[in-house]
Amino acid sequence: MRRIFSNPVTALLAGACLRLFFVLQFPAGSGDTSLYEQIASNWLIFGKYALNINGQPVTVDVRVPGYPAFLAILYALTGRTGESARLFVMLAQICVDLGTCVLIGALAALLSILSEHVKPRRAFTAGLWVSALCPLTANYTAVPLTEVWAVFFAALSFLILVVVATRATGGGFSTRVWGDLPNKSFWTLSAFAGFAVGLGTLFRPETPLLLLTTFALLGFWMWRREPGRWLLTCALMTLTCAIPDRKSVV
Repeated sequence: MRRIFSNPVTALLAGACLRLFFVLQFPAGSGDTSLYEQIASNWLIFGKYALNINGQPVTVDVRVPGYPAFLAILYALTGRTGESARLFVMLAQICVDLGTCVLIGALAALLSILSEHVKPRRAFTAGLWVSALCPLTANYTAVPLTEVWAVFFAALSFLILVVVATRATGGGFSTRVWGDLPNKSFWTLSAFAGFAVGLGTLFRPETPLLLLTTFALLGFWMWRREPGRWLLTCALMTLTCAIPDRKSVV
């Protein structure tokens, strides 16, 4: 029995069952759901990022393009649009949310290295189970809205940003976690962190707040001994964050 519960696959299966329960028993929508569906349908059919106004697709910029793009891809794959495609949308969101659970488990494992009494594998399994069975996030899979993707990119960004932070601290902890990785990996990780936040911005425009808190934390560690490196790190993250949104979809 202990082996079953320590197996990550078991946690993911339990999480999938919980999400399927919400999808099949409590599917829901909101005013924003129909708005996203209209934009996605018009984007796919007419090539316009548009809403239907007076029976005509009119170009708008009322929402960021990430979720409509996700819907448009699913519409193209399934051959269905709007309400008839919602089940496929929610099933896809289950897969995305389970990926988020894996990221949260990885984040727990990374943070467990701070303690000598917690094994990373156990922390990963515990984080995976907690996130997989958390109803407060699992129920979002039953609603065609941005929340599932927002949580996914928040988890991904946090994971990479924690890695960047541990490299920035230097000293014993950084060496214990990463050993003697070359210094250039810090810049690669910083670029990936900014890019992950930028992708999240395509779904929720407030996502760059993660970078602001990270800049403050890195500044606390780096400003006195490496102010130039701190400024370059902030600039690199800001630049790569802007890459996904460099052009308007309109």
